Formats: sequence, C-alpha cells, structure tokens
Amino acid sequence: MNQKQLYIYGIVSGILLALAFPPLPFGAFAFAAFVPLLFALELKPKHQYLLLYITFFIYHAGTNWWISSWQADTDPYLIASGIATALIHPLFFLFPFILYFFVKKRLGTQTALWFFPFFWATFEWLHSIGDLAYPWQALSYTQLGNIYWVQFADIAGSTGVSFVIVLVNVLIIKIVYEIKSFNINEKPAKHLFTHRGFLKYFISIILIIILFNIYGIIRLQDFKHKELLSNNETVNIGIVQPAINPWNKWATSALGQIEKHIKISDSLASAVGKLDAIIWSETAILFVNYDVNFGHNFPYLNNWLSQYDFSLISGFADMVLYKKGETPSIAAKPFRGDSTMIYDSYNSMISLYPKKDSTKFQIYHKIRLTPFGERIPYLELFSFASKWLEWGVGISSWAKGKEQNLLTLESGNKRIPFAPVICIESIYPDFVRRFVKQGAGFIAIITNDAWYDYTVGPEQHFQIARMRAIETRRYVARCANTGVSGFIEASGYELLRAPQYQSCGIAVTIPVLKSKSFYLMYGDWIVYISLFVSLFAIVFSFVKQK
Repeated sequence: MNQKQLYIYGIVSGILLALAFPPLPFGAFAFAAFVPLLFALELKPKHQYLLLYITFFIYHAGTNWWISSWQADTDPYLIASGIATALIHPLFFLFPFILYFFVKKRLGTQTALWFFPFFWATFEWLHSIGDLAYPWQALSYTQLGNIYWVQFADIAGSTGVSFVIVLVNVLIIKIVYEIKSFNINEKPAKHLFTHRGFLKYFISIILIIILFNIYGIIRLQDFKHKELLSNNETVNIGIVQPAINPWNKWATSALGQIEKHIKISDSLASAVGKLDAIIWSETAILFVNYDVNFGHNFPYLNNWLSQYDFSLISGFADMVLYKKGETPSIAAKPFRGDSTMIYDSYNSMISLYPKKDSTKFQIYHKIRLTPFGERIPYLELFSFASKWLEWGVGISSWAKGKEQNLLTLESGNKRIPFAPVICIESIYPDFVRRFVKQGAGFIAIITNDAWYDYTVGPEQHFQIARMRAIETRRYVARCANTGVSGFIEASGYELLRAPQYQSCGIAVTIPVLKSKSFYLMYGDWIVYISLFVSLFAIVFSFVKQK
C-alpha cells in the first residue's frame, strides 16, 4: 500500500472520534475509531508519529475548535490560546502509543494490543493531573448518549469506561487480523464465523455491550426521580442565569450586575414559593469594594436575604491580604499600586445565610484553575513570562485554593453540605469524587461559559457534568452565566434546563442523597491496575525480547 494512503486511515480514525463526541449522536463510532489507526500502524508507516499527530489533531479540532471563541468581541489572547492548544494538545495523545510501540517491538503486535487499554487508561489519568491537565476529551464522554451502557461509571469511573471502549477496539482489530489470516482457499468462508479466534472475540464484544446495558437497566431502577424524592430529604433550589455579556462583565458596574441577579431571584422566589437556596453563576459577585471583597462584609446582600429563608450560593471574587511578615505567593499583587497591601485574588464560591447570623458565611477557593485562562501553568517556574501571557479580560492570574472544603446550604432547620465545583473543575473525575466522599449531598457547579456562546463548548461542558452525577450518584445543580444551566439526576438524566442565552431563573426540588457508589468509595481503582500492568509490560519487555 502507498505510504500516503496510510494517512487516510489516521484521518478516518480522527473523524470517527470527533463524530463520537457529544453533543453529536454518534457515540457508537468510538468503539471502532481506533481500528483504522491501529491497522495503519501495523503496515509500518515511515512517519508513524506524524500519522498519530494527524489523527489526534483532527480529534481535537473536531471537538474543541470552540476554545478560540470566534466571537466578534473575542480577546486576541483567547484566539491565540485556542490555536496553540489545537497545535500542541494532540502531542499528549502520543503517550499511550509510545508505550504500545515499545512493547510491540519486543513482544509483538498481538501481545502489545492486549496491553493497549491499560496504556490508554494510564494516559487519561496522567492527563488529569498537574497544571496542564485537560481531560476534556476522555473517551468515556462519547457514550453519554447511551444512558444505560454508561451506568457502570459508578463502579469504574470515567477512566474505566474509556478502558472498556479501547478494549472493544482491540477486540475488533483482533477480528480484523483473524479475517486477514484466514485462508479462504483451504476452508469455506462460512467456517470463518466458527473459527475459534473469530468467535471468542466476537462473543466478547457482544457480552460487553449486552452485560453493561443490563447492568444499566437494573441500576437505573434504584435512581427513579420520584422515588428518590419520596425516600430522602429534599431541597428546593433555584438557579439564576443572568445572560451577561462576558466581554463587558468586568468593565461594568458590579452592583448593577448584582441587582440583576437579585431581580431574577425575587421573581423566581415569588413564582415557585419556598426555596432553600438560590445559585448564582461564576464570579457573579465581582469586585464591589474593599469592605466586601477583602473584609467579607455583605450588608447589602444580607438585607436582601433577610426577606427570605434561603441560602445564597454564588461565584465570588475573594481577595485576601497578606499580613506583615507573610511570604506572598507568585500570583500576589499590590492593591491599587500600594506595595504595603499585597493580596491574592481567588475565583471562589460563597454560601451566605444571614437569617441566624449576619456575619456567617463560607467560602471555597477554586483549586483547579483553567490553564492560561486563569493562571499560567507552573507559574512558579515561569514567573518571568507571566506578564506576556496574562489574559486582558477579568482578573487573570488567580491564586490557587489550598483546601478542598465543602460548603453548607442552610434553610430553616436544614443544613446540607454540598460540593462547590467551579467551572473546569467539573471535568476532573477524582477531584469531584473527593468532594462528594466528604459527605456532599449534591453537587453545585457554577461557571461562565459565555466566552464560548453559540459553539458546542457549553453543551459539552454540561454533558461532562452528567458523568460526574453517574459516578458519584449525586444530583447536580449547574448554574452558568448564559447556559447551559440546569439540573441533572443521579442517574445522569437531564432533569431540567434553562433556555440558553436568556436572562431567566429556574427551580426544582432535588433529593439529598447519601448512598456511596463503588467508585465513590474506591476511586480510580482501574487506574491503579493499569499503572501496575503498564509498568509490568515495560519491565517484561526489557527482559524478554520477541
């Protein structure tokens, strides 16, 4: 076969992966997406890493093209970062193939293929840690369209689902090799289907599809919404979607934006009756003044909340001054040029409930910051470049939070701990799991995806949150500036969503769950196994040649 023709196989794999990713309805393509690529690699292309790069460039570009925003008001920095990500991010996907090539060279293709799902699971885990982590394109999300099959995420997590997807790809390529090796001149073609090798791989694929679907059907019986409402404590939660232009957000009146949130909250409270909490989106409370953001005094909000008996859960620009003698972080800044007032700014979530104590509040500081958008990755090592790479919109260079603490919803006699998840933090499975394991009764996600309006980005972000609901078996209340705002059941089903790009409020009653899924208890056990198997494969390849 012509060497140039081999790239067609890589292009096909990239297209299949992109088409399988939500919100497109072709998730089944993921089960065979690697087959053309693996087949092409077996034909020994001269530039195998270029072939891989092309494949995953197409996958990234086809699913994450929206990162540059491409709106009329888009900041040039955001456009540049999107282009840079499209060029660099595909390189990360080479990692599992480097291991695959290493083992293949020493132990042969057939053996290396069996190790490949473990290499991929290891890669997805590594891709979720560190400042450059960006596990947005985990293969597991391709299966969210099949709500039954994906339910075993409550056992194996997102990475476990990806592992099985890659395993099916391996079984299919094994079938392809069986067909290639079958001598049709010696045996009738019909004998292929009873051939031992073909049959065991084919049956394995069918069993994987059927058994996981059966598990999902059975498991969903435990998470019927109406029954959960009847058998558990419940909370009435409202979500405010203000639909504020993100490019003007930081240049307009913070109090004016708060007033807009209050107006929608009032209308929602009067429309639905008793609420236990109102959720506002990411950085809904911008920099108001020193007393609010540094002193944590909220008389204006407290006076408003005193009319009701619910908690306000909101995004908040928290600012913390360093005391004399304390060593500032690399992200610290002087307040209005005053070198005696050094502070850190945190992208935060706050829970206010002044009914019993007007000075009472809880704050969570965001820990997993968006690379480049909110903080330069590994800023400590590249502090000299920080001024060149800071985004001109918003605060930029947020400080990292240090404690993964729950917040509490209070209303009357109710005290419900919940997981405060801010924006991109929702794409990290183990991070959200650790929140819920502390005792969270539900997950509150606040975000501002308005930078990517009228692209698939906000919808993808919402879909990823569905996986967090399945893994942890918790309801998700998701509040976004322009959408997608809504509620997700513990089953992964969408319960209610607000119309996107509209200024509005929605409310619903959700149950507070306490059950603990296997994944919630034991985390990424499939990763631990994959790490062990991957290390074993590498060591074994050293001591035993093909």
